[in-house]
Amino acid sequence: MSFLAMAWRYLRFRWLVSLLTVAGISLGVALVCAVLSLRHESERALSREAGLYDLVAGGKGSPLQLVLANVYHLDSPTGNVPYADYERLRRDSRVLWAAPVGLGDNYLGYRIVGTEAQFFDLPERNGNPFFRFREGKVFEDRFEVVLGSQVASSSGLGIGDSFFGTHGLVEVPGAEVHRDFPYRVSGILAPTGTAQDRAIFGTLESVWEIHETEDRLHSAIQGTALLEGRKEREATAILVRLKTPGLRLWMADEIRKETDGIAAIPINEILRFQRGIVGPVQRALLAVAAAVVAVSCLTVLVTLNQAAERRRRDIAILRSIGAVRAEVAALVFTEGLLLTGGGILVGLLLGHGGLALSVGPFRDATGLVLNPWQIPSSELVALGVMAGCGAIASLFPSISCYRRTPIEDLHLTE
Repeated sequence: MSFLAMAWRYLRFRWLVSLLTVAGISLGVALVCAVLSLRHESERALSREAGLYDLVAGGKGSPLQLVLANVYHLDSPTGNVPYADYERLRRDSRVLWAAPVGLGDNYLGYRIVGTEAQFFDLPERNGNPFFRFREGKVFEDRFEVVLGSQVASSSGLGIGDSFFGTHGLVEVPGAEVHRDFPYRVSGILAPTGTAQDRAIFGTLESVWEIHETEDRLHSAIQGTALLEGRKEREATAILVRLKTPGLRLWMADEIRKETDGIAAIPINEILRFQRGIVGPVQRALLAVAAAVVAVSCLTVLVTLNQAAERRRRDIAILRSIGAVRAEVAALVFTEGLLLTGGGILVGLLLGHGGLALSVGPFRDATGLVLNPWQIPSSELVALGVMAGCGAIASLFPSISCYRRTPIEDLHLTE
């Protein structure tokens, strides 16, 4: 009978202790795998979308808030900028692509983004078009809209269907519904795996018309005069893609000096967000997972050592019928490897399985799509370290068995 078969039979004989040991190891491994995989996938998804834009120009405030609000549709805008700033940037010879963003309304919690038709001409870094239409076409009239793929699937809206926008960036019971301004669906985008799947895109002119009309109505109700031409046309933000990405810092500094707003570099802000806010949380979880794994490895050591002590007579009999020291030590070491390997395998499946269950809610909340079964290099290194720790923990009891003689084992069992 092979060492593997003998070790397996003994672990089955002590099934409860073996099961608890494997469960302890798998718990730590699952947490490590989930945290490392989630960090890798979230960084990949966030960086992919942030990398589409070199600059986001907007009102003064937090650069991170500016990026989250206008790229990921997750926060409130920092303020508005004159539409004239967009026209100036669009004519700049250093700019490859630019598009305005106007926020203010939502439908079922999905933001209605006012922009212009060239928004859909945004290229990937490799030159391929980022947006593709699953159905229909880009808007042509003021109150035509294009739906992100997630909006279309969750709302059930199709080409030619109409709906009313609601005031505000999030769905709030009792919020004002703009019933005088119905939107009509002209197109539906193919999935992009980004936050744009959770947005509704219309014309910037429609956003202006709705809110200017509402302003005049409120002024009439309150008995105050609204001066014509008092306010210039504005945009919430301006998304910019440069012909030469290396000019981002100079352009951002130039925008800050020449306008009343700010310019953020999305990829820099997202990396800062990952390292400054998300990073400490992930490190804390990894520390907890490492502690669980360490305790589990100690459990392997104690379990094997106690098992070896209880099996002194069995080991003495094996030695008396011809088994050499190395074979006995290898048997104990194999048991430890089976416990460690089983815990790592179960933990790997639990960690990535749990992450797979969170893909749907994460996509619904952010629009970002994660690959739960992708194993990053950092996770492979961690698994290797945990396997090494398990092997070292298994080595001590096996060395103890190697050093003892059959006479010592028989004497201590009497």
